[in-house]
Parts: sequence; structure tokens; C-alpha cells
Amino acid sequence: MADNTEKRTGALHSELKIELHSHYAIGLWQGRRAEKGVEGSKGKPAIMGMPRFLSLASKINQDSLKNNPWADATMWTMEVKLNAANKKMQSLIEGLEKDMQWLPKGATLSEASVSEPLDIRVFSNTPLGYRCVFLLLGFDQFAKQVLQASHYGMISRQQRYDMLSEGSRLLREIYGTAMSYRSVNVSRQDAVENNPVWKQAVLELGEPDVDVLLGNHRSAFSPPVNEASVNLLRIRYRANNSDNAK
Repeated sequence: MADNTEKRTGALHSELKIELHSHYAIGLWQGRRAEKGVEGSKGKPAIMGMPRFLSLASKINQDSLKNNPWADATMWTMEVKLNAANKKMQSLIEGLEKDMQWLPKGATLSEASVSEPLDIRVFSNTPLGYRCVFLLLGFDQFAKQVLQASHYGMISRQQRYDMLSEGSRLLREIYGTAMSYRSVNVSRQDAVENNPVWKQAVLELGEPDVDVLLGNHRSAFSPPVNEASVNLLRIRYRANNSDNAK
């Protein structure tokens, strides 16, 4: 006889662990605290690392859950930049592999490695956070190859500097997008009402992108848009466009 007792599985759990091998990638993960200057000299500013980025990305995602169009715009921008950065990283890797193709016959290079990589457990509240972590892993692999190619004279010192700078810049641009976000307690419902909260937000942040506001441009990793408020805003914009066309 079949057991008709209703059974449910527990919540799905998994853990992401990564290894970083190059000190360039480790620096991008760790960032740097602000350092005070000595005897009146100018200190060093703080540099964002991945933990700070993941914290900011989580806050942006939380604001997106609250129907905040500026949070949605930032998530959309981060996804666009991440997609472009991944393509660029692949292009950099392919270019480096061409530089390494002239290795003479009879010579074999093993994969570059370190004896004690940095092991890290990673948790993000948004898939965009993990996408950025994966980009960092791609940069780590690229940096290892660059250093190896430079060591064996396959690329010049200047090429090494340029390649590592260009690769790290891809991560820093994503970091910068998250850093520039300002969290304001406002939603599309405030836009529907055109209340003081909405007017103050527009004054502080500027008008939101219309396509984002109306849900036309949205990150694939954003929570579902609030259809009720979006539909009301679409009706208003259609009416305004109709009036302007007369």
C-alpha cells in the first residue's frame, strides 16, 4: 500500500568555495583599507574588495525587492557590464594564447600554480554577486597565464602591465557601479502617486530611466517587477505621449 502521508523535503543548501592563485586577483578580492599619511603626507584611500561589493549588491537587490526603480537600474547596468566584461576577458585570454603559440617544438609548459592558494567560501544574496565572483576567477586564471608568459619571455614587461591593468579594470568597473548606488526609500508606487517622497528622490537622484521605470529594461536576475504599479505608470506615460502628440 502506498504511503499517502504528505512529505516535504528540506531547503536546498549548497556551498561555493573558490581558490585564488595570483596576488593580483587576491588584491581584487581583499581590497584595501584607507591608510593615514605620515607626518602630514597624504594617505592612501580605501579600495573596494569583493566582500564589500557583495554587501552592496545585496542591498541593491533588497531595494529592488521593494520596487525601487533606481535599484532596478543599477542591477540592469551591472548585468550589462558583467556580460561585456566576460566577453572582454575571453578576448584577452584568446589574445594571450596566440602570443604563447610560438613555443618551440620540444618545449612544454605545465599549468602555472602556487603551493598554497587562497581558499575562500563565498555567499551572495543575488546571482549578480556570484557572476562577479566568477569574473574574478576568470581574471585569476588570466593573470596566472600573463605572469607565466612574461616569465618565459613570450610577452614584454609593458605587455604584462597593460594586460593585467586591463583585466583588473573590468572588475573595478563593476565595483564602481555598486559603489555609486545610493539607497533611498522610494518605490514605483510613490511615482504613481507623484508624492513628496518621489519628488525628493528625483531631486536627489535625477529622473530614472523610463524603460527601467516601466519594466522594459530589467536584469534577468532581478526579482519580478510589481506589475500593478508598472501598469499604472504605463497608462500615464501613454496618456502623456498622446497629449504631447496633439
